[in-house]
Amino acid sequence: MVIDIVINILLLLILSVVYATYPFKNYTKLFSHSLLVGVVIGLLGILFMFIPMVVEQGLQFDSRSIIVGVTAMSFGFVPSLIGALIMAIFRLSLGGVGTLTGLAVLFVSFSIGSIWHKLRFKKVSRRQHYMGLEFLLVGLLTHLGMYLCMFLLPEELQSAVFQSLAVPILVYYPIGFSLLCLLLFTQANRMATISELRKSERQFKTIFEQSPIGMSLTDIITGEIRSVNQSYLDLLGLEHEELVGSTWGKFTHPDDKAISAAMTEKMRLGERGPFNFDKRFIRKDGTVVWANLSLCVFDPSDEEVLESLCMTLDISERKSEEDKIRYASTHDALTGFYNRTHFEEHVNTFASEGRLPLTVAFSDVNGLRIINEAFGREQGNLLLQRISSIIKDKIGQGTYASRVGGDEVALVFFNTTAKEAELIIRDIREQVSELLVMDSVRVSVSFGLCEMTNTDDDINEVIRYAEKDVNTHKLMETPHMRGRAVYAIINTLHEKNKREELHSRRVSDFCEALAKALEMTEWQVSEMKLLGLMHDIGKIAISESVLNKEGKLTDKEWQEMKRHPEIGYRILFSVEDMAGLASYVLAHHERIDGKGYPKGLKGLDIPLQARIVTIADSFDAMTAERTYRERVTPKEAARELKRHAGTQFDPTLAKVFVEKVLNIDWESLS
Repeated sequence: MVIDIVINILLLLILSVVYATYPFKNYTKLFSHSLLVGVVIGLLGILFMFIPMVVEQGLQFDSRSIIVGVTAMSFGFVPSLIGALIMAIFRLSLGGVGTLTGLAVLFVSFSIGSIWHKLRFKKVSRRQHYMGLEFLLVGLLTHLGMYLCMFLLPEELQSAVFQSLAVPILVYYPIGFSLLCLLLFTQANRMATISELRKSERQFKTIFEQSPIGMSLTDIITGEIRSVNQSYLDLLGLEHEELVGSTWGKFTHPDDKAISAAMTEKMRLGERGPFNFDKRFIRKDGTVVWANLSLCVFDPSDEEVLESLCMTLDISERKSEEDKIRYASTHDALTGFYNRTHFEEHVNTFASEGRLPLTVAFSDVNGLRIINEAFGREQGNLLLQRISSIIKDKIGQGTYASRVGGDEVALVFFNTTAKEAELIIRDIREQVSELLVMDSVRVSVSFGLCEMTNTDDDINEVIRYAEKDVNTHKLMETPHMRGRAVYAIINTLHEKNKREELHSRRVSDFCEALAKALEMTEWQVSEMKLLGLMHDIGKIAISESVLNKEGKLTDKEWQEMKRHPEIGYRILFSVEDMAGLASYVLAHHERIDGKGYPKGLKGLDIPLQARIVTIADSFDAMTAERTYRERVTPKEAARELKRHAGTQFDPTLAKVFVEKVLNIDWESLS
């Protein structure tokens, strides 16, 4: 009887070997092998039943309860059901007094194993420890059920069976049951681990080779590049054989070799990372590429070599944007010089040893405001760019330049005396004086400078003196330049539009005549003559398409045209000698009834000179030739002046103009 039990145990071990070598080890794939597994289980059970432990004829015991229970626990419902049915059919064919008991044992073993599989299999299959006790308890429960099935035997056999088989059924069988479970589940866990490792290896290889970013493995000790992916090769513009086997030092920018060496040394000393830093590579074509590197120690368990795993991302575009932002934060966008913030932050570093003597110079463009008003800020900005280009060309690389104000530039000439700086400034002024704005207005630049020869001197005092010096020069140079600019502007307007020139000259004559009729002083008469000439100077900033349009202006065009009094005011107000005319130009489209523009002034709030210009301007507009309407006779125009006297025109001035300038009887007009 003992020999039979040993043989059954050996057969159980054979089952475990079959399981270890057959391809139904992964429970996720069992469904596709259910029939095959069930047949194998059934055949093994029949094999066990051929070498039973015989109690008497028709009553035999074998290990089928272990096979059915363990396979139900391992493979689940379908395979174990097929196996149990095969064994049940075979047991029926044998017949005898123990047939019903044998079938009941198969049912109990199958049921307990299947229930356990449904409730516990996935949880236990992930666990490596403390499984033996659970398997022993399940085996004990299964064989307690088997023991109870003995009550299905004839009564005369029950007593002998209970006495002789109590220990084998309740001790040996549960132990064999748990041992077989341990064998099968340990093997299953081992195969699952191997499968996971292979899956991880495939995933790592796929990620490594197909990653859109550069990936590499490098020997930490020797620095030899062991492996790289295609993205890394593309990043550096190299072939596989050119990179693998080499070292990163060959492709690293000289300025970044130190940081690379420092990271490698950390890994050699035992730090595992991760490490992250930026560095530059030199591509095969000689261009420089910025990259962000993330490294960690990669320690293959089956190798003694320590490697670093590196993921590399091309950040050249990001670095370029950062450089642009950094440049924009310290430089003036218009001129390319440093900005005022940079100047203020670095002013105390200028007077260091080895830079003396130094000369601080400030430049200021004369009449930039009047140019902006007359020709628009675009022309003013263009002028600043042209002047900045001249300054850059003349000062060279060693001189510091910063735009510290709208049209003010600070220059710091290192190792340069004031006399040497003056020579450079003279060249700048001469070249700037040749510039023309809109082919008509010449410009000039005022400079002030101060020399520093001793490190004990206060650089801020030197700067203040240079600023004071430029203001002094500007006071002397600007008025003359602005006066010339105004005449250049009015000439430019007249050259662009001959009709405007003729109109301005006629208005000038009418203003002069009316001033004389009013018995103004000689100086006031001259002023009125100049005012008549300048009254439409603001039209220099109005587009030619609007000025020359034949026909009625649109609302948008009319709004643009109505800007010219304000523009003219700003142009003239910037010139000291003509500032007095500015308010008259501003008001020459106001009306006595307050419905004019731009301020809506009323009655005597409108300056006398502006009221004179209004009459002269309107009279000429009515009597001059226009392509979009016929001109009227002086008498018809005089009639219009009388009709609108008190609303649009000053009635007293209108009457004097009609009677003394036009020599038309006021009362005769109806």
